[in-house]
Amino acid sequence: MTENLFKDEVVANQFNDYNDVLEQVLGYNFVLSILKSTQAKKILDYGCGPGKVSLRLANQLSADIVAVDESAKMIEIAKRERKHQQIDYKIVKKDNLDFISDNSVDGAIACYVFINNQSEQRILKIMREIYRTLRPNSHFIILDTNPNTTGVPFSTFQNGEPGKSYSYGEERVEKLNLDSQEKLILHDFNWPNRMYETNLK
Repeated sequence: MTENLFKDEVVANQFNDYNDVLEQVLGYNFVLSILKSTQAKKILDYGCGPGKVSLRLANQLSADIVAVDESAKMIEIAKRERKHQQIDYKIVKKDNLDFISDNSVDGAIACYVFINNQSEQRILKIMREIYRTLRPNSHFIILDTNPNTTGVPFSTFQNGEPGKSYSYGEERVEKLNLDSQEKLILHDFNWPNRMYETNLK
């Protein structure tokens, strides 16, 4: 299994410096609008990274946020730079949310989490664990890069090489453009829509 690069301090700091304005416009605003409409009181942010989305949620919703990540470096950054009285940052170990009771969360999000996992079996395990924590009829919102835009260069990032056809779950290079003119090179995986649909069912 590929090691989680976000556990590395340098990578965690670079990712924290990444300007996610495009993700805000194309994705986070949609996530926020759904959660606002549900009037959720407790929200799980699975794979919160340095807390950027968690802080957006806390600033716009009157909800408590349980923000979890397996990278201690990411949680350290989040606690230092995005502290908020409504956010409880926690390190998740072995994909286990044993500190959250069954049916106790009003909504959950996983933003750019599953594209960074090479094991479909692990993705399903995480989905099941999140589902366990959710109250009946609450929302679980997944935000990942559109698999149909693989290889398309955007202003701030590019997933995969142009013109290359990737197989199911194949590793691909992800390039994030940093303000320092550097590129943060990561590795994600090509999961088509049917992977999400099948496992969510």
